[in-house]
Amino acid sequence: MTRRRLTNDVELMAVVLFWAFNITVVKVSLREMGPLAFNVLRFTGAAILLLALTRWFEGSVRVARGDMGRMVLLGLVGHTFYQICFILGLERTTASATSLIFGSTPIVVGLLSRMAGHERIAMGSAAGALLAFSGVYLIGRGGTQGASAQSAEGSVALGNALVFAAVVWWSLYTVLSKKMLERYSPLRVTAISLTIGTLFMIPAAIPDLAAQHWDAISARTWLGLVYSLLFALVISYVIWYRSVKQVGSLKTAVYSNMV
Repeated sequence: MTRRRLTNDVELMAVVLFWAFNITVVKVSLREMGPLAFNVLRFTGAAILLLALTRWFEGSVRVARGDMGRMVLLGLVGHTFYQICFILGLERTTASATSLIFGSTPIVVGLLSRMAGHERIAMGSAAGALLAFSGVYLIGRGGTQGASAQSAEGSVALGNALVFAAVVWWSLYTVLSKKMLERYSPLRVTAISLTIGTLFMIPAAIPDLAAQHWDAISARTWLGLVYSLLFALVISYVIWYRSVKQVGSLKTAVYSNMV
């Protein structure tokens, strides 16, 4: 048990590093690629790779017909809604503000877990939640004060709000996935929900894909897309949900504070 917990901690620390670096990688990549075009390309690649890995290791990617409704919900909440808010928010605000706002993830997960009856919150934790949300408010307020030099479309305040919305969607996905992880492996849940989310993401990305100047994309941006696909999506998502399955949503979500 001790060895398993240590392995879990080491893996989650790797995820922290992957995601921390990913925020800067994506921010730089968006200088040359539209946000939704970037997202749909990396998610399509991740979906293909995850489905192939699931078929290779487990022999099947099927789930029971009665579970497909929940899988569709996970795909929409945890990939489509979350990623659209994340990528559009990151485009408008700074990488550091995005990281700080994501530090509130454990608090949102804890509140949602309490509402779902999974975990209980003590008074000290409730006080911590209030303090954390006060911090998010201060970040957003600072963004509003510094947004005068930017266009209305790309305002920092809007970016911060979108990033916090992404935190809520991600936290909801983390809590909702618990029941599916009792029936299927983290790899299969990730592969199927991410594939469904990608399919819903494609229509929103069509304008960005059509407007993209593909010849203007540098090798650095393509490498950033590959990094984000492999490390921030495929590897990190599987580790994250294996941890949710082993130690629970809240203990896993605490690690996002370190990003």
